[in-house]
Amino acid sequence: MLNVHSLEDNLAEYPGLEEEIVQMAIKQGVGFVQLRCPETRLHGIERQPMPKDSYDKPHIRENYRNQAKAEVDQLKEFVKNGAEIVAVIGAEASPSCGIHYVARWKPGTEPKDRKWPDTVDFVEGRGVYMEELESLLTSEGIKPVWIGVPGVSMKKAFPRLFDETLRKIKAL
Repeated sequence: MLNVHSLEDNLAEYPGLEEEIVQMAIKQGVGFVQLRCPETRLHGIERQPMPKDSYDKPHIRENYRNQAKAEVDQLKEFVKNGAEIVAVIGAEASPSCGIHYVARWKPGTEPKDRKWPDTVDFVEGRGVYMEELESLLTSEGIKPVWIGVPGVSMKKAFPRLFDETLRKIKAL
């Protein structure tokens, strides 16, 4: 949320950060710990948008679990020193950081014909990294609210989703 330019192929919608999300969190007295983008750490900033099918591979999942372990270790330190982890906010439709929705290739689409977002379906599910992060947080007894922020493609597919996101943050 604080650095939207981890997104691939110019999908960042804001010039710097998700202003409405950050402003709403500030109004609620909520601070941020920005998790590093797992896709950027693994593949670099210059990558094409891909659905979850392309990331849900054993070697990627193992890499993401290791990344998540480092983040959870830091979050545990915050908790030990009095902080409360109230929410995890992720990018809806992201194959890695989707919270309630991910993209999948439309069934029957040949690899040569795949094009984002034309040949994907948005379906319910968590991104690969968020699945790993959730598993580790749960094992440590940390149970945040999971909030998804829709990007450009998701806002077109589900126009009311962003208002729902703001409502969830306001409820923190």
